[in-house]
Amino acid sequence: MNALELFEVWAPSGAPWSPWAKPVLFAPQAPIPGGASQNWQAARGRARALWTPVAMSETALVLDLPGPVALALALDCALQGWRPVPLFNSCPGPRALVDNESIRAGLAEGAYMLREGKLPASAAPAFVLDAHRTEGVVAPQRYDNRWVVFPQDFPSAARLVSGGLRRALLVQHGRREPRTDLAHVLLRWQQAGLEVLALDLAGEMSPSPITVAKPSRFRAFGYRALVALGLRKNSAGGFGGLVPSPSSGGGGVWA
Repeated sequence: MNALELFEVWAPSGAPWSPWAKPVLFAPQAPIPGGASQNWQAARGRARALWTPVAMSETALVLDLPGPVALALALDCALQGWRPVPLFNSCPGPRALVDNESIRAGLAEGAYMLREGKLPASAAPAFVLDAHRTEGVVAPQRYDNRWVVFPQDFPSAARLVSGGLRRALLVQHGRREPRTDLAHVLLRWQQAGLEVLALDLAGEMSPSPITVAKPSRFRAFGYRALVALGLRKNSAGGFGGLVPSPSSGGGGVWA
């Protein structure tokens, strides 16, 4: 499949949640390294060992796990009727802080499984994130492709409700409370009346409700600009840029 065909599998025309799928990792033309495919296969095994999804009506999923594991788990969720919506918004690059190559391998190989699944257009969404999106040590000549999510990266609560959804299930490993950037999304949903559940795959057996704590600068004017100021936006879309050497200048970074 070429890049456009691949993206169409993950974000098919007519599916209500396709407008939120990010095209960034579908665009690169560089071959996927062989080691990335091996890492993707290993991630599939880890995902199956973590959780076997069960069908839940009127529920949107938010999978905030290490990227390849989150994607593999989303494909398992597709077997239970959820449509994976990849929100990866970080460009690959040399010496990258966030490793996207295994995710690229998963998008390519998982597309065949997803296409064969023939999900209905009305399938509930499983939003897929990378829990490592803000990690990495910034240094000169490293490719800083750290990224965050904003409320605009997700449907509003009203849009979810209009699609027949009444709750959101946040799936993580080793924590129940959402990461700070995601809290800006989930608290908006909760305040608008959606129930928010959490599942910690490190030990919990079943989801349970949480009350999302108010994050810093919640609904503050200029929040998006302030956060993005410390990250490197890519001209092709998403986040990613080379960290300059001290002698070549350049702005600060957000850690």
